[in-house]
Amino acid sequence: MAPGASPSALLEGAASYVEKHKVFQLFEGLLEDLIIKRPEDPIDHLIKALKRPEVPRVIIFGPPGAQARLLCEQVSAKLNLVHVIAGDVYRDLAKAGSALGKEAKALVDGNQEVPSEMLVKLLHEKLYSSDCTARGWVLEGFPSGATQTRAMLAAGLLPKTVIQLSLSDEEVVRRLTGRRVDPEANQVYHVTDSPAPDGIAGRLVQRPEDTEARVEERLSLYRDAMGGAAPLFNKVLKDIDIEGKSEAAVLEEVLPYISTEVPTKAPRGCPRVLLLGGPGSGKEALAAAMAERFGAKLVSALELMQAAVLSGSPLGRHAKPYLDKGIPEEVPDEVLMPLVAQRLDSEDIRKVGFVMVGVPQISSQAAALKKMGVWFRHVVYLQISPEDAKRAVCDTRYDPVDGAVYHPEGAWPEDLEVVARLVAHPHQSPAAFNKALKRWEAVEPKLINAISADCEITPEDATASHAELLERLTPCFLTL
Repeated sequence: MAPGASPSALLEGAASYVEKHKVFQLFEGLLEDLIIKRPEDPIDHLIKALKRPEVPRVIIFGPPGAQARLLCEQVSAKLNLVHVIAGDVYRDLAKAGSALGKEAKALVDGNQEVPSEMLVKLLHEKLYSSDCTARGWVLEGFPSGATQTRAMLAAGLLPKTVIQLSLSDEEVVRRLTGRRVDPEANQVYHVTDSPAPDGIAGRLVQRPEDTEARVEERLSLYRDAMGGAAPLFNKVLKDIDIEGKSEAAVLEEVLPYISTEVPTKAPRGCPRVLLLGGPGSGKEALAAAMAERFGAKLVSALELMQAAVLSGSPLGRHAKPYLDKGIPEEVPDEVLMPLVAQRLDSEDIRKVGFVMVGVPQISSQAAALKKMGVWFRHVVYLQISPEDAKRAVCDTRYDPVDGAVYHPEGAWPEDLEVVARLVAHPHQSPAAFNKALKRWEAVEPKLINAISADCEITPEDATASHAELLERLTPCFLTL
């Protein structure tokens, strides 16, 4: 930070440093490790902890029929994690010569259950083994309820990601009651999803646990047990709806959530969100919805310029010709950036954060924001095909009476009188759209490169509904 910088600039610089280097997460993780392990030499322990690589620690669970084991196997193979099956841990440890593993194996060989307390100790030994700490792990079959969850967390077995696979009761029943087994080949089929060949269909049987009554009983037990366990993982829990999705689609959806990123309870300050997108992406409307929904302030380049024009200020007079022609993105940097700087320096922005849209539009504006000390916690890029973008822009119609906006693929008036008076905006003609798209395609690569040098950019589908996007972007506004 330059000498003589203002107090607000110093605060911004400090906040940016803390965010960039994940200072809160670092110290929280070290403190958590100390409290759980209570080493004799805390300093030496911390030095070693800082040298250890962060690896994924994952739990995957779901109702009967959700194929949690298959997903664990896929995640293990894809990310080279150790697949730990809770019910087999005693056997693995016994083979490795563990005294506790041999004790548990003796119980199982004697037709006795392994007590939960012993199982937690077995898991602790396994999950802290050299292989698991070096590669990371994905755990299946544990915990089976709130009691085991509390015991697990108290023992310091802290997952970074917990994936809960969700299915409706009806789908669980359909999946399981439709299963049939070939007793000769031990091959599993499904009456509708994967029917058996005609030659063997006659010898298929339904297993007792797949009858409707038994499935409903198993499902009820699962709902009761895991209903109390899931909230205990709230900080790291991700619920994945897998109904109607292929195995490949489920894996693709799950993988981004499995990372070495450490969730933190530390204060993160106010949201600082940048929304990017080309013509037709609907970024202005979404930014306004985000600001309203989450209580942040909207920083819209278009609104700032419109306000300046209405005020009759010198900057507004310079911006007016561009707004009149429907090309606000061509307003010179020396006109736009002072308006943005003034807005970002206001007290309400510092208190509740912002959602920025419409700037930067080009790489020089990104550089100007960086020079001003402006940084972002989240950058979201609304992506849309040229065809979808053109429909979104050129098919929009306006009611000249009340200014209402309509689109054939969204809200459309039922009153034929209203339909008859709808008009297209001259700035949203096909020719105007094509010009705007060509301009965006020319500047987009350099703009994205300039921003991604300092921030991770999250792509989102601009054709999704605002309700869906607001739900997906909620983490941008959480102050944990």
